[in-house]
Amino acid sequence: MSITARRTKAGKTYYFVRVKSGRELIATKAFDTKRDAEAWERDQKHRSETGLPPPPKRTYSLQELVDEFLAARASGNPHTIDTDRHNIAALPTTLLRRPLASIHSGDIRTHLLRQLQVKKPSTVAREKTTLSALFTFAAEQGLLHQAHPVRTMKKIPELGAAAQRAISPKDVPSAARVVSALASVRERRSDIADVFEFMSLTGIRWGEARALRVDALAEVPFAQLVVTRSHSDRYLEKETKTWRGTRTLPLSPRALELFRRHSLGKSPGDYLFTNHFGDQLSAAVVNKFPLGFERHALRHYAASTWLRLGTPVNEVAEYLGDDPRTVLTVYAHILGEGQRRAHAERLAAAEACEEAGDTWGTPGAIPGPKSSPVSS
Repeated sequence: MSITARRTKAGKTYYFVRVKSGRELIATKAFDTKRDAEAWERDQKHRSETGLPPPPKRTYSLQELVDEFLAARASGNPHTIDTDRHNIAALPTTLLRRPLASIHSGDIRTHLLRQLQVKKPSTVAREKTTLSALFTFAAEQGLLHQAHPVRTMKKIPELGAAAQRAISPKDVPSAARVVSALASVRERRSDIADVFEFMSLTGIRWGEARALRVDALAEVPFAQLVVTRSHSDRYLEKETKTWRGTRTLPLSPRALELFRRHSLGKSPGDYLFTNHFGDQLSAAVVNKFPLGFERHALRHYAASTWLRLGTPVNEVAEYLGDDPRTVLTVYAHILGEGQRRAHAERLAAAEACEEAGDTWGTPGAIPGPKSSPVSS
């Protein structure tokens, strides 16, 4: 290792550090100050003495890191692999061609902000998660010799946990819209409409509906749906995302009617919802019957309906298989809607009493039954 002082054509002094392994030159770096050059040289010496890998060559690109990362994860969960490939595919070619050593937090933040212009925050948040795993892999392999570009990145408010989970009223279809959409689908395929309606009544996900068996019904002490598995298209069946594992939720009379209709003549281990040939339903077929809104919105519709009916948050969370804190975040506008409605009703009652001349209708007073006169 050596540090040499050099000058630019403009006469400015800089310090050039060379790192060798035996006779092979493996890394070089220039610094504006001698102190920074010496610190970097000490770090490289420590790495050499402790067996830590030296930094990659300056020509080692981000694309090369991506290739190694995907190859290392090739034996993992197929769904995760596909998600990683999809998220990384969003990286621009200009960034992939650059040396890994030149990639910093500002580059990643700029990329994610551009993605937010055309994608939902939840989608971009998943891309951020993949990129964080990518650079963590680089650090574990001794390839990352700068600060972690994702962990040290200035926060993007839209990608915060609360922001990406929250949904707006427009994301939840109204009851009239759901009824209209189901009627439209029912005119073409009543069995597909039944699946959608069942999802709107139970809040189960598409993969969970697809994996339901006839034995998923528990009728003692009352009718309940037992959700244990999920089966996304093209992937192996697995446990649900439910944070506590298996979950049960009460069935309404209409949901129970749909369940029994589709379980008629089937064995306990048979799929509940099947196509005309008795085979498991696929998204390719179901997608031919659009609702006019995202299929996952049926889950939001179910949860919103339960909350509007006064179902406690912890129960709604249990039926959805979510953490109560998540429900509070995602459906905050529904909970606030009820509070605002109650407030409006109190205001209306107070004004009505004020017009009638009741003293308890004055501002700040608490509405209550009018006292009857007491004779002395």
